[in-house]
Amino acid sequence: MTATHPIRGILENRPFDYAMTQKEFSSSVRLGVVCPPNSARLFQHFLNRAAAVHKPSPPESDYLLDFPGFDTAFAVPLSVPGPGDSEWQDYSPPDASDDVRSGALKMARNIIQAINRVRAASAPAVVVICIPTSVIPWTRFETGDELFDLHDFIKAYCVQQGVATQFIQESTSEDSQQCRVWWWLSLALYVKAMRTPWLLKGLDPGTAFVGFGVSVNRKAEKGSQVVLGCSHIYNSQGIGLQYRLTKVENPIFIGRKNAFLSRDDARRVGETVRLLFWEAQLKLPARVVFHKRTNFHREEREGLLEALGDVASVDMVEINVSEDLRYVSSWAGASGLQVGNYPVERGTVLKLEDYQALLWVHGSTSAVNPNMTYYQGKRRIPAPLVLKRHAGKTSLHQIAEEILGLSKMHWNTFDLYTRLPATIESSNEIARIGALLERFGSKSYDYRLFI
Repeated sequence: MTATHPIRGILENRPFDYAMTQKEFSSSVRLGVVCPPNSARLFQHFLNRAAAVHKPSPPESDYLLDFPGFDTAFAVPLSVPGPGDSEWQDYSPPDASDDVRSGALKMARNIIQAINRVRAASAPAVVVICIPTSVIPWTRFETGDELFDLHDFIKAYCVQQGVATQFIQESTSEDSQQCRVWWWLSLALYVKAMRTPWLLKGLDPGTAFVGFGVSVNRKAEKGSQVVLGCSHIYNSQGIGLQYRLTKVENPIFIGRKNAFLSRDDARRVGETVRLLFWEAQLKLPARVVFHKRTNFHREEREGLLEALGDVASVDMVEINVSEDLRYVSSWAGASGLQVGNYPVERGTVLKLEDYQALLWVHGSTSAVNPNMTYYQGKRRIPAPLVLKRHAGKTSLHQIAEEILGLSKMHWNTFDLYTRLPATIESSNEIARIGALLERFGSKSYDYRLFI
């Protein structure tokens, strides 16, 4: 069964991989917990609310449905440990006298040690990390030659260990919108347990999508400044395959921030695309579509096409949000052009040139309820995406349709859609965390470890 509303789809049809649950592929989603001792009681109370029913309150009741408890929503039990269990380990927060740098690094070491103890005691599907409000000042610092983010540092360590993690700040338990909190958090736990909540329907089965994301660390030593967060391949159903990080050997810098690939680097990326399909025991698709936020430099185009010379069709599409373009809906009435009461409809495409168009991914829609017009966020006039095709011959209409579909495939949110397709959303995030990984090259990662 299909649904346009992801929460309704889960409730009415069960998750896509429910058949695996029925075959006892996984009898429960088992959590491990890492938490400071002084926060244990509060955090345990919060996690136990996963079994409770939460009702939405205005203004979200027009979109959210009742959260019926994790077990009911996802048709699989959530196993939550308690303080004193081997799956629940303490970590020591910084001392009040610690400066930002020493306190942050000490807390990071303590959290990693606690995660390792949880793993040694059991094999949880997801390790949940509690971050009390009192330690927020020690979660990030920047000096002249060093930038540290606790979340990204821990994520990078755990990715290398194959450990899925979920950070939860203490303030989450105080959020007045607990229905939203539990829908979103439950989805994250389900996905990070390597489960599949939903798939995409309707795209050409012979097409694959690749997202580019580049991380530039100006403070790193020369030769280690750029990490390419790409080769994250989505098939036509929106499933993200394994993700491979690549150190860019000879980046081309244009301006202060934008890094592009040399022809050799781009060729290696194209070869990695082929390798990931081979590892997944899938044949190379008839069409490959590349998405990224900056234009495709000439050397990038040549390198990618060289590596994928036997692929029948290769499209390279630049995707950006045009913040300076804001339009409202309108229609032609008897007395001329009439201004509508809602934003431009989601899915509207305005062709600018043969290779360029505007696409409203963010806009009004009837997908939530056919009898009402819904606008996600309910504020401001939406900005369109600017799509620019740098290579390929696929129609802009088809490219726009694909981007609309992929905007519903970010498994870290129950929003009706994201402003950018999942190819871009995930690649940028993974490139940022990937810059901290100690090794690159032949190792592949499941992208759910990064989110």
